[in-house]
Amino acid sequence: MRFVLALSLLVSLLFPPLALCAQGENGITATSYILVERDSFRVITGKDYHRRLPPASTTKVMTTLVAMEHLDGDETVIPDRQVLRISPSKMNLVPGKKYRSADLMKGTMVKSANDAAYALATHVSGSESAFARLMTQRAREVGAIDTNFENASGLPSDNQYSTPYDLALIFRQAMASERFLELIATRYFLFEDSARKVRYKNHNRLLFCFEPAIGGKTGYTRAARHCYVGAFEKNGRVYIVALLGSRNLWGDTVEILKTIYDDVPTDKELRRARASSATLCSTTSPKKKSGSRKKVLKHRSVKSKKKKTVKKQ
Repeated sequence: MRFVLALSLLVSLLFPPLALCAQGENGITATSYILVERDSFRVITGKDYHRRLPPASTTKVMTTLVAMEHLDGDETVIPDRQVLRISPSKMNLVPGKKYRSADLMKGTMVKSANDAAYALATHVSGSESAFARLMTQRAREVGAIDTNFENASGLPSDNQYSTPYDLALIFRQAMASERFLELIATRYFLFEDSARKVRYKNHNRLLFCFEPAIGGKTGYTRAARHCYVGAFEKNGRVYIVALLGSRNLWGDTVEILKTIYDDVPTDKELRRARASSATLCSTTSPKKKSGSRKKVLKHRSVKSKKKKTVKKQ
């Protein structure tokens, strides 16, 4: 019996549970992360934050930054047919249809719509690959030397990568724009498309349950896992958090924020703040259809009366 217990202990030491293997220091599962003070860019805490990893939809911070530097928001953007082939998440843009660039920017940041990011990219540069080169060049200008973009959405691509350090630099630059600050603080986005109005909820849960949150951008793909970059305020100072390769996004983010905050959101509050699916606010139906529906209902009611008569007999 003692031999069995000793053997079990040895096995547990040599091969710890998978849950423990997945977690790092302080229970943080992210492969790399950083917390910096925005103005001085002093690193407060972090881990392996210069490691190049796929950034998923945190890519859209640079997409939106470059789009804002080239567009006022009132421009008309007409997507090409390639927009239909873009993988979700998406706003289901229609090729050849006219959209306001401001709406596409909101869709890119709030809904994290890949088709909106693609439409902006092709409108500005003629092709997504050309726009991606522009994004990479802009990253170099802000000091993000370990970042390379091949698309505007963050969808998987072999040579698309960034680091938490670079994402924080890019986010800091984007925050210099009042338009960008307004975008990341947007909790709900009402998108009007012909006969429908769709309300999208921001994926950034901390906007709904943590008062110091200024805004941020989430991201996820199977290859990248969960990613995030966002800003927070405390005593007049702004702090930026960036993390890549997380298995527990909000748990990791809150754990990092504990470095500077005493009160952080609970698991229950974070679950409650979860983004719901898109809400269809209204639809318009032709009058003919509503009339035909009345006829069908009337026809059904007649049938039901006949059945009751048969039963009585």
